Amino acid sequence: MNANIQQISELEKVLSVKNATNKSILSLFGLFALGRVLSKHSLEKKRGVDMVQLLLSLMIFRINQTTIGSMYDARFYDLLNTGKNCYYRFMNRSEMNWRVVLLSMACRFRTIVRKYNAEESLDSQCYIVDDTTEEKTGFHLEGLSRVFDHVRHICVPGFKLLVLAIFDGRSTYACDLSMHREKGSEGKYGLSEKERKLQFTKKRSKDNPDYERFKELDAKKNDTAIEMIKRAWKKGIRLPYALMDTWFVTDKMVAELRKIGKGGIHLVGRVKMGNGKYSIGKRKYNVHELISLHEREALQCRKYRSLYFEQRAMMGQTYVKLIFVKVGRNPTWNVIVTTDTHMKFIKAFELYQIRWNIEVMYKECRQYLKLGSYQGTDFDAQIADNTLCMMTHMLLTLEKRFSEYETMGDLFREERDSLLMITQWKRVLSIIERILTAIAEYLVIDICETMRKIAGGYTDTEKMMGIVKLLTTDTTKLINDH
Repeated sequence: MNANIQQISELEKVLSVKNATNKSILSLFGLFALGRVLSKHSLEKKRGVDMVQLLLSLMIFRINQTTIGSMYDARFYDLLNTGKNCYYRFMNRSEMNWRVVLLSMACRFRTIVRKYNAEESLDSQCYIVDDTTEEKTGFHLEGLSRVFDHVRHICVPGFKLLVLAIFDGRSTYACDLSMHREKGSEGKYGLSEKERKLQFTKKRSKDNPDYERFKELDAKKNDTAIEMIKRAWKKGIRLPYALMDTWFVTDKMVAELRKIGKGGIHLVGRVKMGNGKYSIGKRKYNVHELISLHEREALQCRKYRSLYFEQRAMMGQTYVKLIFVKVGRNPTWNVIVTTDTHMKFIKAFELYQIRWNIEVMYKECRQYLKLGSYQGTDFDAQIADNTLCMMTHMLLTLEKRFSEYETMGDLFREERDSLLMITQWKRVLSIIERILTAIAEYLVIDICETMRKIAGGYTDTEKMMGIVKLLTTDTTKLINDH
């Protein structure tokens, strides 16, 4: 009996001790056909451990909420017959195009959902663009800067993680991501000279994908977001709307977005309550001026207990509709903007509310999958870790889609508990194996034949009692010999 698991098919045998949910997790992983993706884009390793096995193992580690080192020290599953450095080298691999892997997996998600006739709402499918802060510890990480955390209103060492997510009417999952830093007012990334010298550095070849990913650190997030949507559209993920918050809604963003797919995507977002000007006829107005002019004309929406009024205008060179809304007893007006000038208030209001789904996704990834907690110094490993987190979230999202789980937390807790159960069960089996081997050697019998009989239902009571008698009368000798 070999305790090491060499192939995914062997892992399936071990997973047979789990419940149906965990079996389906593994089968769903197989549906994504990552092996073909890696082979198609020449991303597979030329030698060593199969990359699909490494991907699966790293995702399992993440579900268990632990690190590579701690999992390997605990001999978790005995998954692969290799050292833990193999995983670290894989994470740091410059040739690995994580963007292609994540985007391909998102495409497969859509294919799987359609194949199995899972529910979809075509009316509300959309892209969601948003960023979040990843705070890091120390200053050794490559490309690190101080970034402004809009939640706490302080600057922290870390990165800005920009994510393009997909909402298909029911599920939200990532299809692309990038990491960014902020130069600061002095262009020194908010770091002292001493802190900058502490950073890890690595030479990169223009021929490898990591070269462009590292350049993205200093790229404008709006420009990167547009490129993400273009890639998704080209890949076949063609959705009618793109949702984003105030920071991303600019004249340039609106204009560039409308060029994609010959106007196939409409923007729905919220605009800043500032002094930005919108052209109406021959005059330009800011939002405060428009509120003063038209708030008395506001209509009532009983469904959402809100007041609203609409105004068509020009945002830069693009026709838009501005929808002013005041919800409940809140005295503050907010402004939703859409490039679909025929869109009604309720539709625009409901679409924009979907943007909150990406915040929920971030919360789930942080709480259950340790998003942003990786402290590896290599920037390539940071990209790998964030991508693996989103891939694992996508896998769990698909399982949740086909199951009766109400929340991601319920699914995660069952998966984690089941994974721990496997470890305990394998340890029990290992002990049983050692005991049976010792018995076989002591009695000079064929261990394989004996185990075959036991597995097939060994019912010879007299012979079994004889074995028990031998064990009970000579236990000391058995222990000393073995």
